[in-house]
Amino acid sequence: MAVHRGVFIVVLAALVGAAVAGCGGPEGTPPQFVAEWDSGGARVGKIDHPEGIGVGKQGELIVADTWNDRILRAASEGEVVGAFGEYGSDPGQLQCPRSVATDERGNIYVVDTWNHRVQMFSSTGQFVLEFGSQGGPWGYDEADGKFSYPYDVAVDSSRHIYVSDFNNNRIQKFDPKGRFVKKWGTAGRQDGQFSHPAGLAIDIDKEGKEEDTLYVADLGNGRVQSFNTEGEFTGKFVGRWGEFDRPYDVAVDANGDVYVAEFGAHQVHKFTPSGHPIWSLGERGGGQGELEMPLSVAVDDEGAVYVSDWGNNRIQKFAPAS
Repeated sequence: MAVHRGVFIVVLAALVGAAVAGCGGPEGTPPQFVAEWDSGGARVGKIDHPEGIGVGKQGELIVADTWNDRILRAASEGEVVGAFGEYGSDPGQLQCPRSVATDERGNIYVVDTWNHRVQMFSSTGQFVLEFGSQGGPWGYDEADGKFSYPYDVAVDSSRHIYVSDFNNNRIQKFDPKGRFVKKWGTAGRQDGQFSHPAGLAIDIDKEGKEEDTLYVADLGNGRVQSFNTEGEFTGKFVGRWGEFDRPYDVAVDANGDVYVAEFGAHQVHKFTPSGHPIWSLGERGGGQGELEMPLSVAVDDEGAVYVSDWGNNRIQKFAPAS
């Protein structure tokens, strides 16, 4: 595991964002710390540098236990109820799984980053299918369905699957069987272009909404971009003071509000769908409610916020006052 850890740290160091002046500030009260779990280790119940997190259909927390090459299923207070995956490249095995997502049927999608593929599992961790393969090792491979260190996955209301193809600076879309549908994005700073797209989130079509919206954490450009499901650009926003400092992940709650894990600022922010700030939580540190390089954020149906506190080897839970 030492090789991919080292490479990941190099990538992080190379993607420092520049801050620029901005205006506006949060207006709401951030949720309060509720619980945390647990520090580094390989036993079930321990985690080692967790990255992606998601909330399953029954409210379970799904955690990419990245350096342990496995996925954990946990109750909302952190009690582990299941685990699957082990190091390897066969179906069901994993190498540095970086992100997870679930669909309305409870299926779990895992970005198996160092195998350059996405795998789908049942809600209890049984292997279902895989798709994708390695393109050029340093990106710039335009072949359909090829990946260069894919980062995140999201699933829309029609169970179409979206993957952030990190080194190829594009988004790829697949049907529910993992068959390629379309792609969009090139390297750059213009609308619809990317510099290492990372976290993805889908605002599922609800009553009064015309279509699903895909949010993309455009890591190297320090912003979040939004698209419809056909890949058409619909908007963008940045942090309170200008560009985000390495926004690694995004999440969307039941009201359509957007959450951003800002790795470089050691904070998580909540925004309206148009990008107006609502609140920010966290500051650098290892205490309760403090964060050290947060890599992922998820929100459950009750409004509780879960943060993958990567530098502190833990998950933290925050919840609004009852």
